[in-house]
This record gives sequence, structure tokens and C-alpha cells, in this order.
Amino acid sequence: MNLPAIARHALAVIVLVAGAVPLAAPLAEDSVLMRAMRDELARSMAELRLEDAEKPYFLAYRVQERTYGGATASLGGLLSSSEGVNRQLFVELRVGDYGFDNTNFRSMSSASAMRPNIATLSVDDDYDTLRRQIWLATDTAYKRALDQIAGKRAALQNQTQVKDVPDFSEMPPHRYDGGTDGQLDTAPARTLARDVSTAMRGMAHLSRSEVRVTTHLERTWFVNSEGTEFVREAPYIGLHALAAAQAVDGTELEDFVALWVRRWEDLPAPMVLAGQVSAMTQRLDQRREAAHLERYAGPVLFEGQAAAELVSQVFGPRLVAIRMPTFDNPAMQQASARFRNPFLDKIGSRVLPRFLSMVSDPTIEGHEGVPLWGRQPVDDDGLPAQRTLLVERGILKTLLSTRVPLAEVPDSTASRWRDMTVPGSFFVTPSRGLSDEELKQELFALAAERGLDHAIIVRRIGSRLAKLNRRSAGYARDGWSSSVEPLIGAYKVFPDGREELIPIAVLSTLSESDFRDIVNVSEATSRHDTGFSPSVDGRAAGFATWPVSVITPTLLFEDVSVRRPRENIPTPPLTPHPLSKG
Repeated sequence: MNLPAIARHALAVIVLVAGAVPLAAPLAEDSVLMRAMRDELARSMAELRLEDAEKPYFLAYRVQERTYGGATASLGGLLSSSEGVNRQLFVELRVGDYGFDNTNFRSMSSASAMRPNIATLSVDDDYDTLRRQIWLATDTAYKRALDQIAGKRAALQNQTQVKDVPDFSEMPPHRYDGGTDGQLDTAPARTLARDVSTAMRGMAHLSRSEVRVTTHLERTWFVNSEGTEFVREAPYIGLHALAAAQAVDGTELEDFVALWVRRWEDLPAPMVLAGQVSAMTQRLDQRREAAHLERYAGPVLFEGQAAAELVSQVFGPRLVAIRMPTFDNPAMQQASARFRNPFLDKIGSRVLPRFLSMVSDPTIEGHEGVPLWGRQPVDDDGLPAQRTLLVERGILKTLLSTRVPLAEVPDSTASRWRDMTVPGSFFVTPSRGLSDEELKQELFALAAERGLDHAIIVRRIGSRLAKLNRRSAGYARDGWSSSVEPLIGAYKVFPDGREELIPIAVLSTLSESDFRDIVNVSEATSRHDTGFSPSVDGRAAGFATWPVSVITPTLLFEDVSVRRPRENIPTPPLTPHPLSKG
């Protein structure tokens, strides 16, 4: 594999300031953008008011600037590339008071008034231009807020409120300056995508292959009317090597290599990257010839990456508190009830075995010397990051939340990212566990009790962040049903040590309630990067997927249903692959 460019372009180093310092630091204090935001915020809070209408009680500006570069290549040829800089202004304006305001409401008759207040902002630091753009965006946000609170009051006249929960939590001011003069070179993305994709040349068994390299440095500036201010930087470099093949019967199979780092020099060495891509294509070739598993019900062991994906895709989203809005349409109000997180009613109940605990911690930078995704100094409300104990010895203690309180979760855990609730790194910690050999012995013992001559071990599950088709598994029946990506590394295992590869399979039914009955876990834990979405099926409108790190032991479930996918099988190509020799 020819990858000299990786070493040549290992240039840009972004150093994030780890601790909070006063915003009197020169970079933030002298920033034209911060000055424009502060000045317009002060003027708006003092003067913004329509005659006989309420004035804002809270106002926040969040500016996100992305310097980005990306490229997609296949077989050494560049398919597309892009680079640039953009800025977006997010205006959060509230009228009323902390107890009752214009938010947490959706109108079916005035959908335009419910849109988020986002405006494109100039990337040039011209004070007058920035003030004008912020002023216009604030004016629009204020007029929308007045429409919203009027509609909300009218809707509530015909509804009985069961619980009087405030719309917003009042918080003391906090200041953080994580700004630097650092830059992230985006140019290596094109060369890296070409070079890595070259490693898949000449492989006739691959029907498709692609390498995507995405890189950006995101800077966030934030001010609000309570006195909170922060400047934060977040560098990101993502590499996804993706490939697909068709099994003998035409079934589509996919696999991937996914890496996320913060600096070019943190990428693996060229030979290591080449080995990872080669191993991925070999796995695909082996799966093409493997025999399908029609159906299996019994004990399943989820190891390594598969255990992390299971935690992230099934259990993790239940640990997020999302407040359901008030609607002005009774039918929509009733329909929204099915999206309510059932874990809101389980706080204080057992949701994991007594030998497992779980925390979300955005304050830890690394695990065994490797940086963790989910590390943040402050959230997008400007609150300092904090460790949150979610499950203690199997008992659910709380859920992740923002400044929008719920009756069950009144306090923020500083978990806002954009307009979503997102964890830091997930740590699943066992108080006891077994060795790998002991876990296998228990797996086969459980299988024998059911009269089975084999069991199932899953080592890899598809990732929502690394997909050729960019679609979710789609096995959910409703908004809160379990939906797990296909099993791409599953094996039938026998007591004599034999293993039979399964080309692809899906989990028929697996929900958060099954985690309570985990039989046993390994004593050792491992770290894996994956994607997280607050939506259980990973595809609900408005929910993005973000990279997070999950540290978890191997998980042994006693009763899991595994089956062959029921999708239609594509017809294989009529003529042989052009690279085929036979």
C-alpha cells in the first residue's frame, strides 16, 4: 500500500486548553466576534420590546465556525472533495419567565414559528457586518417567540396540566476560554483518501469500495444574558474505509474500518492502516462463501466492538431524558406519547444486573493512553462538564439532561450538544466478572440446557457512522422499538472449539429490558469508538449521530433471537466483475 502522504502531512496539532480560565485572556477579549455578540446581547436585553408585549427574559448567542475539508475516493481515484469555512449563528430567545415561556411547544398551524433560529454569519471579522447580522437574527427570533408563547397559552386553555414543570432552569454564570491560535490542515484529506482506497484495487470480490476522509476544526463562541461565556475548539479527523460484496446467492454484505482522531499524527502508521483495510476485505471474502443461519434462539455472547455497539444502539439512548413538547393539536399530543422514554418511569428501579454500574463522563481525556470521544470542557449551555452516575449496582439513578427540566429529571447533567442530549464517554463497570474461558464455558452450559449443540458469539456489529448506503437498519416497528445494525461478525461456536462464520444476521428482538437479565460479563473491559444518537432507531427526524467512546466488558445474554435478514436479495450482475481473471 502506498501511503507516504500520511506521514508527509502529519502536520497540524491542535492543543485544547484543559482547564477553565477567565475570559480576560487576550484571544477571547480582543475577538471582534465576541465583542459584537456581547454588545448586541446587551442592547437587545435592554431595548428589544414590542409595544404591549413581553420583553426577553433570556437570550443566548452561539456561533459555530467550521473550517472543513473532505474527500471521497475509490480504487485510488478521487470521487469528490470539498473544503471551506462557514459560520452559523444560533439564537435562543425566551419570553415569559423560567417557569413558563415560549419553548417546549409545537404548533401544527404555524410550523414556521417553530423553526430554530439559525442564521448564516459572515466569516470575516467585520464588526459592523456582524452586528447587523446578529441584530436581524435576534429580531426574527423575538417575533417568533411572541407567536410561540401566544399559541402555547391558547393551546393550554383547552388542556389540563398534570404536572407544573418549569420550562427552563436558572443557572449561575460560568466562563471558559479554550480558544487557541491553532489550525487544522485539511489538505491531507484528498491524498489520504486516494492512498487508502488504492489498497482495495484488484479485489474482484468487492462490488463497491469507498474511502471517506472528513476533517474539520469547529470553534464555538457563546454568550448569554446570565453572564455565561465560553470559547471552545473541537478538532476532528475521521477516516472510513467502506467495502461491499455480494454473497453467492446475491445477499449484500458490508464491512468497514473506521477511525477518529484529533491530530494527523495520531493516525496509525501506513502499514497498520494497510493491514486493517486488507483484513476487512478478507473478512468480506470469507463471508461471501459462508452458510446462512436461518434462525437461532438461545444464549449469545457479545464481545469487544459488538458489546460497545449494543450498549450505544440499544441501552444508551434510554439514558437520555427528552421532554415531550405541548402540541396545539390533540391528535399530535396523543401520538407523541409513544415516543416517551420508558426509563423515565424506571428511575430507582433495576435496569442492569446488580454486578454492573454505568457512568457518562465527558471529563476524562483518555483510556489506557488513547484519547476518548465525548471529552468536552463545557456543554452547549455553557455548563462545566461533569461525571454522571447513571446506573449504580443495577439501579437506575438518573438520566442525562439539559437545562430543560422534566418532572423525573429536574436538574441538568450538562449534556447538551447542539439541541440534543448527548453523553460523554460511556463506562460500563463490572463489580465481578469471569475470564474469557469461563464465559465460554457458561455460554455452552446455557446452550446445553436448551438442547443446542452450538451457541452464538458476536464480535462485530454495523456502525451507524460507517455505512455505504447511509441508512439505518430500519428494523424498528415504532419510535421506541429496538433497532440494531446487522451483525457482520457473528459465529456459530461449538464446545470442541470449532467456529462457523455467519455471513450476515440480525437480532429479531432485543430491547433495553433484556440488559437487566445479562447473565454474566468478563472481568476485563475494552474501549471502542462508535456512534451515538438519542433516537433508538438512529433515524428519527432531528437526531444526528455523534462519535462517542464506550468502555464495556463482554456481555453474555441467556435468551436472544438471531435470524437471517428478510430483505429482498438483489440479483447478481449478469456478467463477471471486470477485474475477474476467470
